[in-house]
Amino acid sequence: MARAETRRYWEEELSEYWGSGFSIPEYCELKNLPRESSRRWIRIFEKERENPSAQSPENEIELVELKSSRTDSTRRTSGISLRVGEVEVILEKDFDSRSLSEVLKVLGMV
Repeated sequence: MARAETRRYWEEELSEYWGSGFSIPEYCELKNLPRESSRRWIRIFEKERENPSAQSPENEIELVELKSSRTDSTRRTSGISLRVGEVEVILEKDFDSRSLSEVLKVLGMV
């Protein structure tokens, strides 16, 4: 199994562990998982939760610019523009507030 696939496997297998109230041995027995591998991956995920910058490169977020299919002449101008340092977020009048919330979280502005 490739590294990214292994990580996804363990993320899925252990996704319910933190809220389960079970000890590691109990959870492993319930889910039929190898204890030592489970312990190792739990330590990795807990470390990443404590220090988000320690996450593996596979989980890094890449920001990309999305170009509008509209031409400049049809572009709405009644939206707003947010600028913090080098980052500018331009919102049109009918923007999706959930998407804006996610973008601001990623940028660390919320």
